[in-house]
Amino acid sequence: MKKTWALFLQDSKLSLKGIYFYMEVLIAVVFVAVMLFLVPENFTRTQTLHVLLELSEPARSSVVQQLGATGAEVVLSSSRSELEQAMQRDRTSGGIVVSTVGEKLKFELVLQGHESARIRNLQQASLEGALLARQPNFLSTIRTTTLRPDAPRLSDRQGILPVYLTMNVALMGLFIIAAYIFLDKEEGVIKALAVSPLATWQYLASKMLLMLCLGVVSTLVVVLLLGGTANLLWLMALVVASNLFGSALGLLIASYFDSMVQAMEVLYTAMVVLMFASYSYLMPAFSPWWVRLLPTYSMLVAFRETLLVGGDMQLVFMTILMLLLLGAAAFYAANRRYQRTIAA
Repeated sequence: MKKTWALFLQDSKLSLKGIYFYMEVLIAVVFVAVMLFLVPENFTRTQTLHVLLELSEPARSSVVQQLGATGAEVVLSSSRSELEQAMQRDRTSGGIVVSTVGEKLKFELVLQGHESARIRNLQQASLEGALLARQPNFLSTIRTTTLRPDAPRLSDRQGILPVYLTMNVALMGLFIIAAYIFLDKEEGVIKALAVSPLATWQYLASKMLLMLCLGVVSTLVVVLLLGGTANLLWLMALVVASNLFGSALGLLIASYFDSMVQAMEVLYTAMVVLMFASYSYLMPAFSPWWVRLLPTYSMLVAFRETLLVGGDMQLVFMTILMLLLLGAAAFYAANRRYQRTIAA
């Protein structure tokens, strides 16, 4: 361990002369500034509803009143083309055309075009339910029971933090450690291990320790400046496990290539695939089974639990254990690969 520690101190001094250390610090500072000054504590969830009313009074005013009661921001359009153009400008908005068929009102939902059948049915049911609830003498037969009325939740600002931690602590470490390895390959450091008293695993471990320090420092800067967490020890344990997993994976990928240019495509592909989990985290409706199998999916959920008061620490512990096992397997495979490279 003394040799590993000595090499780690040497790598730390050299990292201060490179760009990667300052890049990590800059990312943390920029993220904190954006979160504090540009991102609101909670986002407004009011949806804009563009409405074309092919009605006369008093039905026109009555429909506007009922649509406004649904909680949406109602914007009236004078024609079908104006409604569609307004929806194109705001891709999150919806549209409704209200007309009459005989003595009945006809509601036509105008969609953006990317909605699934499930979402279309949900929108139809929501509109029908909201309008029915406004009818006189209406009695709902649906009984709603809140299972956990006091369940803790994160603010929208805090909810973004797990995505940052996953990307910056685990995946950025994957990229940076590969860059350090390729620098050493260009300078012949890897080949020199064949005649060095330093074991291959000690050399690789020193690189992982360097990535771990960068990850821990940047995490503390971000978390403490954004208000801290009641589960700081669990958070840091998860940061350590996530960082070790990402670094070990980066070492394994780098072992198959001779330069950063050759490995760039594979590194970015790995990062993009692993970050698919962030879509499921931010949009839970998109959670296919293959996304839930990604280690980053469990990582995101575990980071969220560490930020919650009364979070599920058993889930966090199981995620830490999983990441450590995956990291150990990747480190073992990387060590074997580099030993073959040195012997060749």
